[in-house]
Amino acid sequence: MTDYKKILFERNGVISTITFNRPESHNAMDREMSDELQDAVRRVKRDRECRVLIFRGAGDTFCAGDDIKEFLTWTDDDPYWQARQYQETAQTIEDLTPITIAAVDGVCTGGGLELTLTCDFVIATDRSRWGMPEIDWDITPGWGGVTRLARFAGRRKTKEWNLIGQLFDAATAERYDLINRVVQPEDLNAQVDALVEVMLAKNPVTVRRSKFALNKGADLPLSGAMAFEIPIQPFASKPGRFATDGMEDFSDPAARAERRKVSKTFWQD
Repeated sequence: MTDYKKILFERNGVISTITFNRPESHNAMDREMSDELQDAVRRVKRDRECRVLIFRGAGDTFCAGDDIKEFLTWTDDDPYWQARQYQETAQTIEDLTPITIAAVDGVCTGGGLELTLTCDFVIATDRSRWGMPEIDWDITPGWGGVTRLARFAGRRKTKEWNLIGQLFDAATAERYDLINRVVQPEDLNAQVDALVEVMLAKNPVTVRRSKFALNKGADLPLSGAMAFEIPIQPFASKPGRFATDGMEDFSDPAARAERRKVSKTFWQD
């Protein structure tokens, strides 16, 4: 456990966990927490053994975004520099090699919602509350709430959420592609663990290459995006041979069944 004050950072084998740890403030992010988050994310980026990074919130909430009360102590230049730091941290998370999972319970608003947009998977409880309420505090979101969010939910809904500032429930968030899976609060940890198990069963080289192509190609025209699939070696082959272990297992019914037993019916209920 690394000695941070506002977050908890834990590494367990190939799994790292960052927990926002200001439950008395709905895990709102002040500058100290922001600095610690950036440092922890950079630590994961340098960790070649890490395969999964999980984001959680302490208590019964995920993250309420920025600590608005702290803004009253800022100088004129602080909003610019803080927004630049937020954007750098968000982009670093999105570009991480490990699979990233946001485990969301309770409040997930402002910067908390924006952070989930950078993750590969989001699992949330049915009691989680979502929204971009910054407009009522005379703030324009700086983590991607008016840009990255539109690429998930579309311009129309993103304008509604940002210009009205209302909260919405997990079912709405799922409908607009902000959540992969909605679960009961007591099932959140088990669902995260199950997803981690599935992802660790995959070939890490294939995961890394596929994630890179997905992230970098998502915002390009199809002809440009397809180029990401060509220069990199498309298969996780071992040196000196084309065939992968997975290809060889495909020819063996028992081995093929073993490889697919977890993935084949995962999240089909």
